[in-house]
Amino acid sequence: MYSTKLSVSIHILSIIALMGTEPVTSEYIASSINTNPALVRRLMSRLKQAKLIETSTKLGVTGLAREKEDITLLDIFLAVEDHPLLFAIHGNTNHQCPVGAKIEVTLKQLYDNIQSETEKKLSAITLAEITKEFI
Repeated sequence: MYSTKLSVSIHILSIIALMGTEPVTSEYIASSINTNPALVRRLMSRLKQAKLIETSTKLGVTGLAREKEDITLLDIFLAVEDHPLLFAIHGNTNHQCPVGAKIEVTLKQLYDNIQSETEKKLSAITLAEITKEFI
């Protein structure tokens, strides 16, 4: 199963960015995403903890905590994903087998390179670049 937390969070932040200083509720955002407001609130809680949004108990979200040019997709990804590693290596292999003895080291190097390149690409894309598509 795929995680949609990054995509939904980018959707949330895009709405907030486009609303400017006008407060926006989780219900309004949920209607755009076509999902449950509780899911939106859970993700917004993580975005707030990561200092990406500002909220008010009575008003909802009051804006971005940083300029949209200063929020990268990597910032969002790290804020909302429980497991930011893209791949995991299975453990407890049979070290008597020539594959089992070396698979972990072989895959770790490969996966570390993929993770690094993915993070580099995510850090090069800002929320401002995403939101310009909606104006």
